[in-house]
Amino acid sequence: MTNRQLEVLDLLRKGLTNAEICRALNISENTVKIHLANIYKTLEVSNRTEAVAAVAETAKNWVNSDEVRIRVIHDSDIKDHPLVYELFHGIVENFQEYRLFLINTGLSDEIVQDSTYQIKISASQDGNQAFISLLQGNNKAIIWSQNLKLDDASAIDLYADQYSIVLFRNMIISAAKVLEQNSNASPAWWYATSYSIIKSENRSRDCFEKCMSMLQSLTVEGDIRNYVLCSQASIYYLGISENWVNGEEYVKKIGELACDTMRNNPSSAYSMFTMALYNILLGKKNEAIVYFEGILLSNPLNVMCRRLLVQLYMLMGREEDALKQLDEIARLVPNGMDQPFQFVAKAMIYFLQGNYDFCEKVSRQVLMFHPEIPFARLFVIACNNKKGNLDEVKKQVKIFYEYHPNFTRNDLERFIGGVSPNLKQILLEAIQNIFD
Repeated sequence: MTNRQLEVLDLLRKGLTNAEICRALNISENTVKIHLANIYKTLEVSNRTEAVAAVAETAKNWVNSDEVRIRVIHDSDIKDHPLVYELFHGIVENFQEYRLFLINTGLSDEIVQDSTYQIKISASQDGNQAFISLLQGNNKAIIWSQNLKLDDASAIDLYADQYSIVLFRNMIISAAKVLEQNSNASPAWWYATSYSIIKSENRSRDCFEKCMSMLQSLTVEGDIRNYVLCSQASIYYLGISENWVNGEEYVKKIGELACDTMRNNPSSAYSMFTMALYNILLGKKNEAIVYFEGILLSNPLNVMCRRLLVQLYMLMGREEDALKQLDEIARLVPNGMDQPFQFVAKAMIYFLQGNYDFCEKVSRQVLMFHPEIPFARLFVIACNNKKGNLDEVKKQVKIFYEYHPNFTRNDLERFIGGVSPNLKQILLEAIQNIFD
């Protein structure tokens, strides 16, 4: 079966109607009927009941080295606890939105071979708590676990969103560690992209070059291809933003990746993300915003998309929209505001509001752990320019060029291109003396 047919089959097993499957997968009812007909033919059954009965046997035969197989399991009594049962389904549906995984659900005591990860959700005896665990494949080593008190029925959807993001994040962290221990880990695309995500956060040039090499060597087909190309474009974008590569050359490379992904599947969130990156670098920030907003309609849990939207909104003078996105990230991601990007984003808002002390304070918090991040340092320079602390400006400019000796006006223009003339002038005037 195709990945899409397996998704339909999984929702069928959970008892969803055709209309509910339409909403979950964002496809038409006629498309659902076509998938069901093909599923019945493949399983050699004639109706929904027979198809559901065949799912367990189908799950035992997962064999595809390119697939990441996630089994979401529960105890047999979970249906007796409606809030936990609703949380269970919410997490399953959220993982389907990533369009990366082969997902199967079932009882925790069922034996199924060859799963990459297992997510186990169970309930306390009174049903007021959910126990969520992420396990490593068939050996069931615990990667992450959490007890969640369910004291608000109206918050179940939010809990499902929050813990889906946390589970996905811990899967990526775990995959990066696995690759460090075993360079031949399979599926290669999953471990290489996960490693690249984690290492890119360190902003290390050595890691950047290793990630580029790994991603460029991957060969995959189908839905996974766009995800890999999007990851490759993200690494190139990092290289440009950190001034590690020739900007013009790598903007062209991202453009080529964008065209490739759009030819493969223009409606894919990963195609749109790659196109958005390309539009940012071309100075077409309004177009990039349209792509990012489109992505969030299909997958609201895409945190990186929200982070880049914050940046774009600020550059376009849409400060209220930027703050709304920052608040949404804080709502969805536990401790999400501790990420360097959020600090830089808030620093920029403070700067635009003329609150230079807070801007500098937030920027210096970033630089304590990531002294090489260019825009945090530029905000420190800008704030001290505004406050007339010229000795501190000279000190910070010297440090800036120690990390970025080849930084030019063109590099700065590339990232503020497309902003409103007034905002652009404010930013340029505040850091003009770095080029003196």
